[in-house]
Amino acid sequence: MKNFLLLLFIFTSVHLFGQQEIEPSSSLKDKNIVQFTSFFNNPIDLNIPSAKANYSNNQAKILVENFLTEAKIKSYTTKHKGGGNGRPSFEIGKLETMKGNFRTYLLYQKSNETLKIIEFRIEQE
Repeated sequence: MKNFLLLLFIFTSVHLFGQQEIEPSSSLKDKNIVQFTSFFNNPIDLNIPSAKANYSNNQAKILVENFLTEAKIKSYTTKHKGGGNGRPSFEIGKLETMKGNFRTYLLYQKSNETLKIIEFRIEQE
């Protein structure tokens, strides 16, 4: 019984500590727009075909959700990543939609142990 409890404890510990933090781009890969926009900082620098300015996270969520819902995501691929070590991280990707292909740029940083997107750009390829 002691061995069983010890094994259960070890398995649970490994499982809990072995989980990776969800990155914003994984939400795009999964086509989960609502989860993706939940990473938005307040305010966020937004540059998409339908809007270009600094917006509150609530305004940006509506704009991005509308754009991505209308465009209908086919796939998202990460092309390049960088930054970190106390600096903001960035990611350049390719977003394929029913309305064409787009180049994306994400700039995010960790704030209070959560990742926050501080800049998001979508440009027609």
